[in-house]
Amino acid sequence: MFIAEKCDLCGDCFVKCQWMDVDRTQSVLWIKELIAGKNSEVLGKCLTCYACNEYCTRGANPFDQIAILQEKYHTLFPEETVAMMEQKYIFSGEIKNPPAADRIMSVCVFGKSDAHLIQGELYNLPQVSGKPYFCWIMFSHMGAASVQKKHAQEFVDRLAETGAKEIVCFHDDCYSMLAKIAPDYGIHVPFRPIHLAEYLVECLKANKGKITPLNIDIAYNRPCASRFTPEKEHFIDEIFKITGVNRVKRVYDRENALCCAGSKLLLGKGDPKPDQEKNFKDANDAGAKAMVCLCPICMHSFSVTAAEMKLPLIFLGDIARMALGELECSL
Repeated sequence: MFIAEKCDLCGDCFVKCQWMDVDRTQSVLWIKELIAGKNSEVLGKCLTCYACNEYCTRGANPFDQIAILQEKYHTLFPEETVAMMEQKYIFSGEIKNPPAADRIMSVCVFGKSDAHLIQGELYNLPQVSGKPYFCWIMFSHMGAASVQKKHAQEFVDRLAETGAKEIVCFHDDCYSMLAKIAPDYGIHVPFRPIHLAEYLVECLKANKGKITPLNIDIAYNRPCASRFTPEKEHFIDEIFKITGVNRVKRVYDRENALCCAGSKLLLGKGDPKPDQEKNFKDANDAGAKAMVCLCPICMHSFSVTAAEMKLPLIFLGDIARMALGELECSL
């Protein structure tokens, strides 16, 4: 949530933005307008990448206020479009025979669309998937913060109904909802959410003797939802260290990361390809032989650009599977 009293009007949140060319004077003006609840120009320019929340070192969470005002002023989508999209993800049926285990994996809505990423021994644990376990964060990309908030409790409750003590989150968005956003809403999460990267580190350490170092240079594409939980970034680095992968040093990484720009298409804000090409050129210039993605949506968004720029896409989990010999590494 936005905490106005923590904002010191430094302007860094928008000056650092990758998607807007903003000087400090303009940034401070926009922040003042946000605090006052006005229909600021920044509402329409925002690409909803969440980065300004991470750029704010004081924890004021400026994006949260942007999201609230985008909905108030219907900046991104009309109410009818949002309502139609919400209906698409609402589940009103009965969940039959949910798994009963102390630890389960939630794969969000990717169980069918990206089943090839959820294969092998690493994923040999009870799973839940589909609309009942959709995390709703997508709606903050649509300027519909209330939809995200409205369904957060049911998302937590459905996972809690499994009785699991730990929920491994295949999707970064799901982890962000459980570890950060839902608690900010005042929702009690009665189990421990585990990020996919943390889980992969655990699996790799348990199978040390099976690991063959990959010895490849890669670029890592940090997805937008990782802005909510930057504290888990060390697990990403640990995966690369254990598997013998070198995360090249480049411009668009870590706090300075570029998201996949897929929201440009969603919001009708232009062609994401030039931004993707800038991202991939940066990776190529740094000597990367592949782009590693944490988010399946990023992989879909990048597919054409990656092929054209001859930089293969690898899912983070597949790095672990390659090192363990489950998948061939042809790089």
